[in-house]
Amino acid sequence: MVDLHAVRNADVVVDDDVGAELDLAPDLHRCTEEEIVGQGGLVHDPLAIIPGMEERGQLGRAAICCLLHSLSPGGSTWQWIRLLERHAAQGGRATIFAGDGALAEPARDAGIEVVLTTWDENQAFGGAPAEVGKHDVAIVHCEQSVVDALPRTLDICERVALAVHVAPQSVIRELAPPTPMKLRRAVEAAVATPNAIVLVRGETHRRKVARAYGLPPSALKILPTSLDLPSLPFRPATREPREALALTRLAPDKKDIVRVAVELVRTRLDQGHRCRLTIAGDGAWRLQAIALCEQRLPQGAWLMEGAQTDPAARLADCDLVVAQGTTTLEAAALGRRVVVTRPFGARGASATVLTPERYDDAARDPFGNPQVSEDFSRIWDEAGALDELALTDLRRLVERHNSLDAAAQALDEALSGVLT
Repeated sequence: MVDLHAVRNADVVVDDDVGAELDLAPDLHRCTEEEIVGQGGLVHDPLAIIPGMEERGQLGRAAICCLLHSLSPGGSTWQWIRLLERHAAQGGRATIFAGDGALAEPARDAGIEVVLTTWDENQAFGGAPAEVGKHDVAIVHCEQSVVDALPRTLDICERVALAVHVAPQSVIRELAPPTPMKLRRAVEAAVATPNAIVLVRGETHRRKVARAYGLPPSALKILPTSLDLPSLPFRPATREPREALALTRLAPDKKDIVRVAVELVRTRLDQGHRCRLTIAGDGAWRLQAIALCEQRLPQGAWLMEGAQTDPAARLADCDLVVAQGTTTLEAAALGRRVVVTRPFGARGASATVLTPERYDDAARDPFGNPQVSEDFSRIWDEAGALDELALTDLRRLVERHNSLDAAAQALDEALSGVLT
């Protein structure tokens, strides 16, 4: 008997795996309603077949959409563009609902439909609820006004994933009420809903979110940060570092990157070495970044660049990268020396050099807790000591744990466990 089941917005649909499991029809999605009703002994009218379900795509689902605050440059946005590009290339349908930004065009070039959406608390979908509901899976970013769309998404989509990409402590520190409570309620709602899951970025991040919100860690699924590794050629840095690059969105939650980079270059100059700082990025914290450079560095020792249209090319062109999150992995994949920053402590900036031994805590999990130092002379010594063998080992670790294939598999496994 044909596996038919009821779903929202349709009386009956044909399960998208039935063609692989039964010989009822060679190409089930091409059958007419009369053929399916006749062979299945059904009288439902209308008979609905999910559009596009004949093509499962890279992520194992026919149609996937992602709800983002905007398409401004950022590591999380790039990750979803890369994952959805792979999905579309494998025959799946991919859509991003988001505010406009510099990454809108790259997303379209990647075969992703872009629906520009104005998020508003009084109109959660910006006029596009029907389009979101036509997808089998919706990924909702847990950020400010986007989570206002979560309740309706849970009602109209078969499977929903709420992607949490910041630490609860950062939410409380950086965002004004009532936003922290709103984000918490979104996480709690997703955990409590059978057709939803919550995605976090690593084991340490999972423990932090679970502890902050009083949830069992098992309720949260890990989606590793992923990179398009073929686009990141490995060319290990071997020369003495002369440029420190801080490639980042210039926002209050990223200020530690700039602060560490400034102190690194100041220390290097004080030691009598040639060195220059380049800050590449735009954002609300730009003026503060300029003021910090003017206070701590001599004229001519620093340079401000805008947001990069090709971040990987810029990373590959420098000697040493100061980073957090996705940029840490990109720089390591390219063979750059990387200094990983952590929150600015009471006594000053803190950081560590990325080595193979520190990969899990300093790179694989962006919220890990590696041992950090405020001794920038020591950090320079450690960075300079990284040889080609160590840099090659770091590339292999990225390939093993943070490829697009690894992330796609993790997402598909998480979604496969969702009840619908």
